[in-house]
Amino acid sequence: MEISLYSTEECERIAKAASLRYVRDTSPGITRKKVGKNFVYYYPTGEKITDTKELERIKALAIPPAYTQVWICPYANGHIQATGRDSKNRKQYRYHKLWQQERQQKKFHMMIEFGRALPMLRRHINQELDKALKLTKEQVICSIIYLMDSFFIRIGNAIYAKENKSYGLTTLRKKHLTLEYNKAILEFIGKNAKPWHVILRDKKIIRVLKKCEAIPGYELFKYYDENQQLNVISSQDINAYLQTLTGQSFTAKDFRTWAACRETLNRLISLDCSEPSLLKGVIGEVAELLGHTPAICQKSYIYAEIIDWWKENRFSMWLQKHDKKIKTLSEDELLLYWLEENCSIEY
Repeated sequence: MEISLYSTEECERIAKAASLRYVRDTSPGITRKKVGKNFVYYYPTGEKITDTKELERIKALAIPPAYTQVWICPYANGHIQATGRDSKNRKQYRYHKLWQQERQQKKFHMMIEFGRALPMLRRHINQELDKALKLTKEQVICSIIYLMDSFFIRIGNAIYAKENKSYGLTTLRKKHLTLEYNKAILEFIGKNAKPWHVILRDKKIIRVLKKCEAIPGYELFKYYDENQQLNVISSQDINAYLQTLTGQSFTAKDFRTWAACRETLNRLISLDCSEPSLLKGVIGEVAELLGHTPAICQKSYIYAEIIDWWKENRFSMWLQKHDKKIKTLSEDELLLYWLEENCSIEY
């Protein structure tokens, strides 16, 4: 199961595209009651469920026994199939498989737009960081985006920082920064208990970090506004800035999705597909870069078509066909070119 990050409007649109029924878990649903070592399930009317097909559908959802406040959709075609609360009281969702597939297609369609916007984003960030250092909100935000783009670091979540002592860029503290003569080091524990050790030598970034470090308070990325009020940059600030700058609904996570696909494509494209073990190695390398398990990296960050193309040996033919063009492309440009040539889907 997963935590929902989608708006009502987005869920409705995806459900419609997948020909599913849009549902809410605030409406009457199927409930469960523990009897011995098993669960008994009841329709919203209170009637016990005995229908074999319906029980098989519920069983296939694999709702953890420890979950509380479990709601199960009474419709087999509901876009949400179940919700529940985990041991940390976080609401978890089980979506219909067709909804997940549609969502994945949308996500990777958006990646084409992200790849097209990336050069402009990078130019803007560099221009902002080249300006005289006044430590404005925009300069601090651009520093964070630079680090996301360059090192694939997560944006950060205040809840994870508080409960798990795991950090991302917007939740970093000054204790995670070491300043030396010609470099800066960020050292912290990220999500999934991954240790991060990032060495920075870009003078533009180092000067921002030095200025941020000098401001009182334990948070690292902060600034004074025009009223001399101290503000800490949040993940919402980053996403709002990206969306204002591009006019599209990009988020910080898109940088990591793009990086995962770029690194996977550029590694696989010239590897012999007759050696299946090579794929496992590539996914492991990319997962390590992002601080993920290989399974999560492949499921949520790497476009499945990239792996399918490699398994089917389609890259070799594509390389031959576009050899002259491909030789002139950077790694980012290669991914965008491949996506535009083969994966452009209209929504």
